[in-house]
Amino acid sequence: MPALLRYPALLLLLISLLCRTNPGSADPSGQTRARIENRSSLDMDITVRRNDGRDFRLGFAPGNETTMFALPPTVTAGAAWIRFEARPVRDSGPALESEPYPVEMGSEITWSVSPQ
Repeated sequence: MPALLRYPALLLLLISLLCRTNPGSADPSGQTRARIENRSSLDMDITVRRNDGRDFRLGFAPGNETTMFALPPTVTAGAAWIRFEARPVRDSGPALESEPYPVEMGSEITWSVSPQ
């Protein structure tokens, strides 16, 4: 008999997990995005630097591919501008830094990493 009660409980747990919403995705149109065009053959680790000097790791950009990143509010809130830094994953070259980009909520910033 206890096994029969276990299945409805598991079903309820599964339904509740599937119905949960992510609070950060309520309005994706208002989120600032970064489009990183890695034209280098090297895989890069991408970091964003705010005008106040704080750095935030965005993630991994494979070589010769374009990667999209959603910039969290902790990166964009209160920042006048941001810069990107691309550092080769295997320390196989120098880090590259972008020019400063103004921060506008809901916009898409595009940066092309030059070939190395």
